[in-house]
This record gives sequence, C-alpha cells and structure tokens, in this order.
Amino acid sequence: MIFKETMQKQEPFVKEAIEDLFKKAADNQTHTQDILLIIEHGFYYPIFLAKPDIYETHKLSPYVIGQATIGHSERTQYEFYNWYRQSHKLDLNVFLENLRNDKNLEEAERNSIEIEKSIYLKFWESDMILKYFHQLVNSANGNSYDWHLTIPSESREGSKHELIRKKIRDLAKDICPKFYQLIKETYLTQLRNAIAHSQYYFAGRRIGYNNYSEDPQAHCPLRSLSFDEWSIYFHNTLLTYNELIGNLNKWRDYYYQKTIEKGSIEIRITKSNSEILIKELGLRNGFKSWVWLENV
Repeated sequence: MIFKETMQKQEPFVKEAIEDLFKKAADNQTHTQDILLIIEHGFYYPIFLAKPDIYETHKLSPYVIGQATIGHSERTQYEFYNWYRQSHKLDLNVFLENLRNDKNLEEAERNSIEIEKSIYLKFWESDMILKYFHQLVNSANGNSYDWHLTIPSESREGSKHELIRKKIRDLAKDICPKFYQLIKETYLTQLRNAIAHSQYYFAGRRIGYNNYSEDPQAHCPLRSLSFDEWSIYFHNTLLTYNELIGNLNKWRDYYYQKTIEKGSIEIRITKSNSEILIKELGLRNGFKSWVWLENV
C-alpha cells in the first residue's frame, strides 16, 4: 500500500538527496552537456563496426544516442509502477483502523506487499536506472561521461550488488553524503536476494528472512522486518524513482530551451583511447528528443 502519511514524511529526505546529486553532477561535469548525455543515454554500440560496408556507406557511428532496449524495459517498468501508484494510495490511519475491524484486509495487505517486493526488486535490477545513477555519481566526482559503461548482466561480468554498493553508493559518500545516506537506508542486498529467491515469509505483520547471516561479509543482517519497517524501504524506493524522473525532466526542459535558442547543441565523445570528438545534436522534429544534427 502507498500511504499518504509515509510519503509525506519521507519525501523531504528523498527529494533533497536526489536534487543534491543532480546539482553536484551539473556543477562538476567536465563538459556542459554531460547531463544531457545522461538524460538521452549516450552509449557505445559496436555492432555497426562488424559490417564495414554498411558502416562506411551510411557513415554510421558506434556512438549512439537513444534509450535502446533498456530504455524500453524501463518504460514498461514505469507503466507497472504507475498502475500501482494510481490504484493503491491510502490513508495510513484509516487503513490501520479498518484492519482492526476487517480481517479480510490482512490478506489484501500481504498481497500488496508481494507487489511492493516486485517493485523494489525491479528498481534495483533496472539497467537504465543503475546507469542513470552511475553516470550522475561519475559526473558529481568530476569524471567525463562514460560512453563505454555497461551494466553487468551475468555473474562473470560482475554483480549489480557491487555496482550499487561500490560504484554508486560509496563513490557518492564524500561528494553527495545525502544521496549516500539515501541509498544506505533504502537498498539492501539481502532484501533484493530474498525477493529474487523467495527467501522470506509472513508471520503476523512481520516478514521473516531465510537468508539472514551473522557474517558481516554476507550483507544479510536482517532476521525480520515489521510491515511498517518494510514500508520505509518501499516508500523510499518509490520516492527515489519519482524524484529521479522529475529531475531528469527538469534538466531535459533546460537543454531543450538551450537547443531551441542555439539551433543545435554540442556534446563531447570520449573514446576508450582518450581521443575526443565534438559533435552537434539537434531536436527530433521539435520534440524534447535529440539526434545527430546531420540526421535532423
């Protein structure tokens, strides 16, 4: 359930953390349009290089702007989130009062938490969302936009847990301490793994976790959570998504106006060999979407 009181209580904390991340990323970006590249998802797509005749004839670039398949996946995810957000908003005090008087609501509450766990898992597994955060933290630390960034999709490529903990959360600690604290209080590897592997159970209004471990290296410190404690993890995640989208849209508007004024906008490509390319982007048919200027 999405409780209005919990949203209102947690929103200032989440809002301030995400806004600070974007501000630090913008202040410390090494090129004035690196945030635009984060918004529009610039990435390296070497498949064109495998077909030299097509590559040369059409003058294709392996450096691509666009959401790609991971963007479509995130859009599908957004539609699911939006359905839950529109259909499960409740007043917390009214719900708890009704719960005391109507035992049928116990099943409804548990089923809603099952959906919430899916929402939580999807968020912290999303390639596009993790790319957004990684690139923002990268920019906040004064690094160039990483065109060659990839998100691990299997164990031999690394783990998303390590990416979130070491390359997003920990790298934000000094430059964006509020964002660091948000991730620390919202993301737990144990929760993600318990959801993915069905290692949890309901007991009254508590959730028990089968993957609890006393070994600190296991990162599984929870024996159980009350439904109210779980609610904080869930609401923080939902609010983080809301604020991420809101800030992306705010900066999209900024770059849209900048492009309208100039007719085009300059971006920088940093190749893996450190070679620098400067290219121009234009608007796609007047929409808040960018393509290479020569393709406009």
